[in-house]
Amino acid sequence: MTMDKTDLIKSEAEDLLKKIIEHFEVEVSNDEDVYHVTIKAEEEAPVVIGRHGETIKALQKILEVILYKKAGSSVEILLNVNDYREKQQERLEEIANRYAQKAVDYRSPSYVRGLSSYERKVVHEYVTKNYPDLTSYSTGEGRDRRLVIDAKGNEPHTESTDRPESTE
Repeated sequence: MTMDKTDLIKSEAEDLLKKIIEHFEVEVSNDEDVYHVTIKAEEEAPVVIGRHGETIKALQKILEVILYKKAGSSVEILLNVNDYREKQQERLEEIANRYAQKAVDYRSPSYVRGLSSYERKVVHEYVTKNYPDLTSYSTGEGRDRRLVIDAKGNEPHTESTDRPESTE
């Protein structure tokens, strides 16, 4: 018996959630090869989200690892509890707006730390769409990674990431 990816994701998400909370519903939808896993959990939602979204991020990563092992290839998922991601989107847009305005007002780069890759992507997209004179890019590695919002033309001139690395 083979399960399609949507059913596999739903099944694995439910198995994982049963270990943490009692009352929940899971819905899975596919949007351009990103599987949106929506968890409806009333009073237990804060347990799944965690402080500053740490638990939801960890659960998403664990689910991705489980799915990679079961499906044999990486599966991109976005875990959402109730309307947490929508509220997160609004919060990230407010942050992007505030830091972009600082970059404009002070005519210098502003740095945003502590964002996940998903959060950096949301801020990049917001800046690109709403501030035509600004650019945003990431610097640093791992925990030191930060997003920079600056005037166009001030970005560092580094080699493009889509070119193969030199073999010196």
